[in-house]
Amino acid sequence: MATANPIKQSLTQLLKAGKTTLNDALSLLVDNTGALNFEYLDKQLLSAMPSSWPAEQAIPLLFWSNKLYVGVPDNPDPALKKTLSDFLNGCQIEFKTIMPESWNKWFTLIGKTPGNVTPAQTTNLKPQLQPQPTLTSQQKLTQLRQQQASSLTAPQGRLGAELEATIEKIPIRQIMATDEGAIANDVRALMGEALSQRASDIHFEPTTKGLIVRFRIDGILRDACRYFSTVQDLRKVVIARIKIIADLNIAEQRQPQDGRVTEVLGGSRVDLRVSTLPTLHGEKCVIRILPHDNNYTSLIDLGMPKSRIATYEEWLSRSQGMILITGPTGSGKTSTLYTSLAKLVDTTKNVVTVEDPVEYQLARVNQVQVNVKAGLTFSAGLRSILRQDPDIVMIGEIRDLETAEIAIQAALTGHLVLSTLHTNDAASTIARLMDMGIEPYLISSALIGVVAQRLVRKVCSCHQEYQPSVEELELLNLSSSKDEVFAKAVGCEKCNGSGYSGREGIFEIMPVSESIQQMIQERPNLNQIKTELVKLGVPSLAHAGIQKVRKRKTTLEELLRVVSITKQGQEEK
Repeated sequence: MATANPIKQSLTQLLKAGKTTLNDALSLLVDNTGALNFEYLDKQLLSAMPSSWPAEQAIPLLFWSNKLYVGVPDNPDPALKKTLSDFLNGCQIEFKTIMPESWNKWFTLIGKTPGNVTPAQTTNLKPQLQPQPTLTSQQKLTQLRQQQASSLTAPQGRLGAELEATIEKIPIRQIMATDEGAIANDVRALMGEALSQRASDIHFEPTTKGLIVRFRIDGILRDACRYFSTVQDLRKVVIARIKIIADLNIAEQRQPQDGRVTEVLGGSRVDLRVSTLPTLHGEKCVIRILPHDNNYTSLIDLGMPKSRIATYEEWLSRSQGMILITGPTGSGKTSTLYTSLAKLVDTTKNVVTVEDPVEYQLARVNQVQVNVKAGLTFSAGLRSILRQDPDIVMIGEIRDLETAEIAIQAALTGHLVLSTLHTNDAASTIARLMDMGIEPYLISSALIGVVAQRLVRKVCSCHQEYQPSVEELELLNLSSSKDEVFAKAVGCEKCNGSGYSGREGIFEIMPVSESIQQMIQERPNLNQIKTELVKLGVPSLAHAGIQKVRKRKTTLEELLRVVSITKQGQEEK
């Protein structure tokens, strides 16, 4: 009997997280009777296989430790293993025997029927390799490669066909006319719709079936509409109008371009960052929507827990030192920086920023836009800023050693410096600075604290409550309790069926205490820093996320999408 996959994680993810062993993973995929558990098939692995992969003869099950485990029928052709290995440039192949009933289901999945797989057998299907007697292994390899045009012979082709079918389902955007003025007005109306739906980005993606428009809402891309006409190629027309709005060169279609423009959408002034990129079917365009006003007015609005706000506000009250906000792209670092700056700005302070780009405009803050072509880099701008008698300096991102050194010196000479870094967690920030070449004694002296963060989607009011299973509680390192109640995303008209509405942060706030300062000077490794943080009782990102789940602000599935949780409660993403 097939075992359900309650966590919806691939076996590769479970193996990487140390939550299962290889033998257990293979047992979950194929039991001792040869039954295949389709819930654990890795879709990413299937889509990564070459288009000429012989899907009717070999099922990709798992790729681990440079070995591909493949499901095959009983008594496979002896030459198949070498053929597949050669086909994948020498990759090791390991076979697992699959029972006929599972093959029937697999053929349905990839669009096969008994008639077009094994013509001689249509009743009791038991797939067998049917090689031509005169073909050598090398000839069979050549034959496989020649089958690339056939979508029925590979998971990739089938998956590609399914994705192609989804394009047909995207509603075609109705426009009154196809003249330039009508299209320009429609593009502006589309931008207004995106803003009203809280979209952060609009994607225009050219395909053979028109120009797909997608909105990124709460960090997730969603299909919005499709520009298509049998009269003219709207792909070029729409992109050309966007380029005109952003003052880009409409004649240049072979090089990427970037532009910026301020528009009034829905009665609000917004900045639009426009980026174009040549692709196979035409130019792709992405518009980043940047409202002039920061939607977050307080640290609580960001999702920072009250128990940690006092610590962070004490950092902000200091007259000198450096505070770093860390996390991957799209984790909300900029919002945290601007919300922090808004608390600091008053008539007695000179606040100067150097950013790339300036995302929000703040009153009484001197904001400098990086211009690499003009020689105004982060480091060059920062050197000039320090001659402007600043009290508070905000650096959009520390990208290189030179910028890091100037920022550290500024923090040591009477300035409060706020900046960001791309690291996985707070502890990694110290290791990252040392890897960049900053001396440990400078880090320990200048660094006040580090905030690592991620963004999780908040459940909509339509959510349902349920009592978590024992497995789910164990996954979160929680003891079994009837008092625990989690939220489950449902979906309604208000949230466009997603089950989520809005996002908020999960935070790891690491103060650089005396013990951390002393440890930094001894050049500790990452594990030593994390161990010390546990001793100091600093909640990790995983712990912060678990609290959001327990308070039913988000779901377990959403937390696992953002942070991988191990038995020790540490995060990996």
